[in-house]
Amino acid sequence: MRANRLVLLLLVLLFFGFTGSASGARERLTLTEALATALLDSGVQVATNVPATGVSEVFDAFHKKSGKRIIYSYNEEVAYTVAHGAALGGVRAAAILKSHGFAKAANSVIDSITAGTNAGFLVFVFNDKTGHNSDNAFDALAFIKGTKIPFLHPQPGQYYPEIQRAFQMSEELQVPVAVFIESDDLPREVEIERKKAAVPLSEYKRDIYQHLLCPFLAPYQQKLLEARLAKKALTMEKPKLPHIPEQLPPKYRAAAEKYVPVFAAFKKIKGEDAIVAGDTGTSALFAFPPYSSVDITTYYGGSVPLAIGFYMAGRNNVWAVTGDYAFLAAGNMGLIEAIQRGIPLKILIFHNGVAGATGGQPILPGVFENVLGGYRNNTSYILNPQDRGEAEKVLKKAKNSNRLEIIIVEVM
Repeated sequence: MRANRLVLLLLVLLFFGFTGSASGARERLTLTEALATALLDSGVQVATNVPATGVSEVFDAFHKKSGKRIIYSYNEEVAYTVAHGAALGGVRAAAILKSHGFAKAANSVIDSITAGTNAGFLVFVFNDKTGHNSDNAFDALAFIKGTKIPFLHPQPGQYYPEIQRAFQMSEELQVPVAVFIESDDLPREVEIERKKAAVPLSEYKRDIYQHLLCPFLAPYQQKLLEARLAKKALTMEKPKLPHIPEQLPPKYRAAAEKYVPVFAAFKKIKGEDAIVAGDTGTSALFAFPPYSSVDITTYYGGSVPLAIGFYMAGRNNVWAVTGDYAFLAAGNMGLIEAIQRGIPLKILIFHNGVAGATGGQPILPGVFENVLGGYRNNTSYILNPQDRGEAEKVLKKAKNSNRLEIIIVEVM
């Protein structure tokens, strides 16, 4: 009996040491601490933040409570996309941003609503209504409404339960949800009743009809989103997927034919367990049969931070596939994120020197090479994209590496 009591006591001590308090206990905290506690008790595994006055204190408090290492992001669009990728990968995630940062991430926000999520994904939007710690003051709530993202605007004493409700809402609708927070309220004390959320199991399942944002699927995806938000069944039939490259329109087919040997090699080498994030453009078309080698795309340049999010959700075989123009436009900011987090991402860049999907606007000589100049030790090349043997050799070496690998496919 004495031994059983000792075991019970140890279990209680372990529980309290992990949670800080028993479920159902009432605590009086600053709103900053209450928000961090709500994330912890909601089962958040990945949180991102770009340093901002007051906002980062919530991010720091969450990591202190959870024991996770603090790593800040440099760009709000990247931070949001990393969290979105993690939620798609199956873990609850949050992006913690100022209202101005949320506006900066709007490109990713809008696409994330259409692409949806698996596990719950919240974005905390901190409103600086006076502009005291910002560039200026603007109507952030109107901006949120303009993005069409579902949102909650709780009273200070209701943030804790409303955050848990927001995660449930995100998982029910399969879309991200915003929580609008007044920064001036952060020092206020609120009383919360601790409650550990029951976190449902979420698993990523490939579904390019929802996750691959591209012109071929856009009308269907819009109807799918409307049905999800209205909690109704979709009556529209799925469009027929084109066979690549034969069934592409002529303007796409000529470019895609140059990529065929590389994607034939990539399909063989990447492995069945791979997650491949792509970018809008020619390479994204290889999500379609018979190659089926891209799983998800959102905004132009979003492949790298999306892939980082999947890696942080526990997927080890993760690739980003992009074009050189998309990489310069935004993907290189994701590369900085991968470097500082030490993530052994594999990045496949098709280098044709132009923005192929929008009319062939050129990249000026030297720009691409200079941006990648600091990553020479991590870079390899497929010099002849028509040589499938060369492509297989380079891709296999990259896949077996335990570090960041950048593979440049020369299709000039």
